[in-house]
Amino acid sequence: METKNNGCIFVCGDTHGMLDSKKIERLKLRYPLTYDDYIIICGDAGIVWDKDTIKDTINYYENFGTNILFVDGNHENFDLLNSYKVEMFNGGKVHKIAEHIFHLMRGQVYTLLGKTILTMGGASSHDKNSRQPHISWWEDEEITYSDLIEANENLQRYNNTVDYVISHTQPSKVLDELVENLTACGESVPYFLQPKLNKTQSNMLLDELDNNIQYKKWFSGHLHIDEYIKNHIILYDNIFKLNL
Repeated sequence: METKNNGCIFVCGDTHGMLDSKKIERLKLRYPLTYDDYIIICGDAGIVWDKDTIKDTINYYENFGTNILFVDGNHENFDLLNSYKVEMFNGGKVHKIAEHIFHLMRGQVYTLLGKTILTMGGASSHDKNSRQPHISWWEDEEITYSDLIEANENLQRYNNTVDYVISHTQPSKVLDELVENLTACGESVPYFLQPKLNKTQSNMLLDELDNNIQYKKWFSGHLHIDEYIKNHIILYDNIFKLNL
């Protein structure tokens, strides 16, 4: 087991409840996690999803032995998520799901272990036409102009500069660069990725955000791949340990 300094922040991709949580189980085997540490999930955490299994899922993450933070993805039960009381946590608004589980709301800036982190959850479901409203799909999933205004207002306190950005989906220009990388050797974009590369309002609004801020690294999930594009890191199986 690797030793560490007091307090670490780890960032990972979608966990979908307990379906894709093995990656953070592996993290626990490598690091002696404590409540001085934070794991941030880049959306589609699935902790608040199915009302029939939510109790077991919350218990699983609450008993993980560290702080679990997540931005919302497109696969979240927003009716349930928005039923939680809004509280303040390390400088930004959150939904407190349990003692050690927090939903990091859109357009907020948090200070964790001395680092500033901007969060902007949300994305569009490419398969929403086959889903049922308020059962498996919610219109709240898409990033809105109100979310962007909230972010810009909060960023003013930090001179539009943060250490890290956490989102679920990507700015559209990152999607363009991803396609260029994937097809550079004459190969086609994998079939499972193609629908997720269609640009939506969420991607365009993230472009506006990206153009107005400075940051060291931007982390996202959603695509179910691991890819580095300059200072934008797309996560799924990999887990990134932030430099503190």
